Amino acid sequence: MKYWVRFSMNNGIALLLIVAIMIGSGLYAMSSMKKEKYPAVDIPYLTVEIAYPGASPTQVMDTFGKDLEAELNRLDRLENLYVTAGTNYFLATMNFEMGYEMDEAEVNARSAVGKVSLPASAKVIDYYKDRLDGDVYAVGVWGSEQSAVQAFVKDQLLPAYRGVDGIDRIDTDGVVDDTAIISLRDADMLRHGLDADQVKLAVTSAQLSVPIGNWDTDRERLPIRVGGTVDSLAELKSLLIPTAQGGIPLSAIADIEYEQDEDEQVRMNGQPAVFISVVGRGGYDSVKLVDELIDAENELALPAGISKKITTDRTEEIEQSVDSMLREVLLGACMAMLVTLLFLRNFRSTLIAIISIPLSMIASMLVLKQLDYSLNIMTLAGIAVAIGRVVDDSIVVIENIFRRVRKTTQRDDQLVEDATNEVSRAITSSTLTTVAVFLPMAFVPGIVGAFFRPLAWTIVVSLLFSLLVAVTVVPLLSKLSLLKVRHKEQQENALQRAYRRMLSWSLTHRLLTLLLAFVLLIGSMAILVTGQLGFNFLPAEPTRDFSIDVTMEEGVNLQATNKVVADIEERIRQHPVHDMATEARSQNANLSFELDESAGDSEAFERTIREELKHIQGAKTITLTGQQGIGSNELMITVNGPDSESIRLGAQMMVEAIQDVEGLEDVHHTGSSEKPEVQFVADDRKLANAGLNNALVAQAVNRAIGGETLGTALLDGRSADIKLRTGASPEQPAPIESLNDIKVTNLAQQPVRLGDVGSWERKLNPSSIMRLNQKEYLQINGTFTDSNTGGVIATVESKLDALNLPDGVTWESLGASKEMNDGFVNMGLALGISIFLVYLVMLLSFGEWLTPFVILFSIPFSLIGALAGLWIVGEPVGMPAMIGLLMLNGIVVTNAIVLLERVRSNLKQGMDRDAALLEAGATRIRPILMTAIATIGALFPLALSSEVGLVSRALAVVVIGGLSTSTLLTLIIVPVLFSLTHRKRRLSKPRSAAAKSETAAELAE
Repeated sequence: MKYWVRFSMNNGIALLLIVAIMIGSGLYAMSSMKKEKYPAVDIPYLTVEIAYPGASPTQVMDTFGKDLEAELNRLDRLENLYVTAGTNYFLATMNFEMGYEMDEAEVNARSAVGKVSLPASAKVIDYYKDRLDGDVYAVGVWGSEQSAVQAFVKDQLLPAYRGVDGIDRIDTDGVVDDTAIISLRDADMLRHGLDADQVKLAVTSAQLSVPIGNWDTDRERLPIRVGGTVDSLAELKSLLIPTAQGGIPLSAIADIEYEQDEDEQVRMNGQPAVFISVVGRGGYDSVKLVDELIDAENELALPAGISKKITTDRTEEIEQSVDSMLREVLLGACMAMLVTLLFLRNFRSTLIAIISIPLSMIASMLVLKQLDYSLNIMTLAGIAVAIGRVVDDSIVVIENIFRRVRKTTQRDDQLVEDATNEVSRAITSSTLTTVAVFLPMAFVPGIVGAFFRPLAWTIVVSLLFSLLVAVTVVPLLSKLSLLKVRHKEQQENALQRAYRRMLSWSLTHRLLTLLLAFVLLIGSMAILVTGQLGFNFLPAEPTRDFSIDVTMEEGVNLQATNKVVADIEERIRQHPVHDMATEARSQNANLSFELDESAGDSEAFERTIREELKHIQGAKTITLTGQQGIGSNELMITVNGPDSESIRLGAQMMVEAIQDVEGLEDVHHTGSSEKPEVQFVADDRKLANAGLNNALVAQAVNRAIGGETLGTALLDGRSADIKLRTGASPEQPAPIESLNDIKVTNLAQQPVRLGDVGSWERKLNPSSIMRLNQKEYLQINGTFTDSNTGGVIATVESKLDALNLPDGVTWESLGASKEMNDGFVNMGLALGISIFLVYLVMLLSFGEWLTPFVILFSIPFSLIGALAGLWIVGEPVGMPAMIGLLMLNGIVVTNAIVLLERVRSNLKQGMDRDAALLEAGATRIRPILMTAIATIGALFPLALSSEVGLVSRALAVVVIGGLSTSTLLTLIIVPVLFSLTHRKRRLSKPRSAAAKSETAAELAE
């Protein structure tokens, strides 16, 4: 570092210009950085959804599900394949290896789906990628005329959104595709001698446009096309149907009108509505995206009678997160400045020392911009965490310069340079060891590692810049402002004298001192071992947004679901909530709403609602969850076995075993009871005698009930399906025996009553089929209501381990449990690697193995304050606490290096071991305390804040508590350990008498 010190002293103007350029560039980089709540993590999950109307789960799997499952299972870098076949749909979720580009995965998945021949009525709905942020923007639209609402959304709002860049997908609920229904009238059909197939042929032919070729004239080549299109409902009504007597309009034999699907109902505060949610593309500026969406909206004129309300705007959340973290950064910087001022009691010295904070932060932004990181909760957390540490190097340098300048009247540039060089090795070693602590976290595998990587790089870059500032800018500014500081004879103050006496006593009672330290360490570990500290993966972010998921019994229709939902809506309205959005279907429903600020404690509200929901009758499961970002609060366990019955039995046993576990609610498994269906069973003899077959029967029933889809046409400017329906369908609701009256046209073109050739029977079939890696499985779900999720998981797993499950049935934890285990294992591995790297850096710095070992041996004692701090404030041990331990290790090592570098220097000067320890301690106690208290002060706002989300106060509490005790122990335990491991001798031969007296004079000063 001597080169950099010399460069700064000799090139002051150039250095100041470089600093000015870096500040300007850093500020520009910060202003132009993208803003997101979370880092852009490519989560390796991709889902494909396929609709197959009218098919049972078994039909879905037998028709194309197993073939498609086999094709998807061949995809490269696939880890797990989850498949669900339900009534009318097929769902496949692919879990790929971490780091696999999901755009490439989607291309490969589309290719695999394209290789499978899907039935004519089946169609791929969409491909979904998982996102941390989810939807960034959502609106609800409602009005008195639903047709006007539908037209506004389809014709204006959705096209305006699709023109905005940065969108991954747009999800809609309540948007209904128009369907033109042709309902044939039996009497009119009979009078004109027509059947349904003749009408079908005429309608499909009217939409047929066949290219024939080209025709050359004298000057032109013209394409020839035979056929045309029907462009409106009016044209469809007037379409001529050929008969023996001539053509008649379609309206003479059928009723033609638009109908809309009534399989779901979507409401906003009780009124029919449409919801639109926008999911942003990973890595895109979410704030910019939402601003452009709002601009696109504002260009549209809202029709009369239609209302629109923004239900989700993540920019408010993002801006709040960014602003709260920036506030903690500024408060931390002010606290560090105040602490430095109180210790140095010199404004110019304080200003020089704390200048490393803005310089390091701004320079870091420049690098983060080049790494394409955004301003998000993790990069800002990295700055907040690093605030207390980046000032340390500058404090050590300025304190040493200030001390050297004040004690002598012979002042020049060389004095400043020598004072900087005296501690440059110590601060370089300490900074590099702290970098070695955090660097492994940047390479932690999995989603957890990708999520915390920006935080690690932010801290590493900030620390390296702080070191550069300390050996360049600080000595330059010291030369310009401190050489005229008033001379003052140096005397030990009360703190130094008290510390010298304490250290002297400890060195003469070394074993007793270590025994007391070990007692404190064991006592703090007892807090952990006895279960007084909880465990979780990530802290649940405070939320006022809630969601209720309702699952009904199999076979229940939309009307029955609506009755349950209406009861829930009524109970929710009794509380101060707003923006209640409801989506109800035949088998399930979802309600989401926001709690008013006036309601007070959201946790108390959640407990109250959860208790009220237990009294709702008619639903199979009702689950309340807080929409808390990525902090998972769900229990997920997969159950595997040799056959469906064993899996179902095992899952039921597991649910019964854990449903009363304290801290766990809404426990259920995904294996539903069999779903009732009706099936037409034909009498083969009667069927043959009537000139019918099963295909004709199926076609007739389909036409009578749902309508046969003839194709899609552009009618009245909008895309619409055209369906053909016979007029014999009975009104619903009605007994299933009414289906016997459906007429089927036989091969002789004669109508046959369906009840004359067979009967309808009620049967039970599986409601869904779930497969994991081509084997059947079920999933157990639950909601954690206790912040000590680790304790709840341990209780759950102990109860499950005690079960005598059916032969071959096994289970595996997913969700929060798996994330916690994987996260702690990976972070523990990173912690171990960081300790090894720290030792390696110190080994290279000290040039011998024993002193670095002494420093490492002091690290465990930092747990005393860390665990005690968590216990006092009631925070569980989670990922933020683990990061706090990483930071704490770096600081403990830093203080020990600063102390022992002075000790080694004293020993090389010929001092006795104990004398060298006492002198080094008395000299270094001020910079060590300054850096420790400055770090504590910088993190105090973070510890007191309730708005920092995932980077919770657990991190700050760990560092503050651990640093409070470890600083004292560093000043006592490290010298004691050093004295135990180093014999009472000098590290080098005594120098000449002249040199010795020169050194003694210098130390005396």
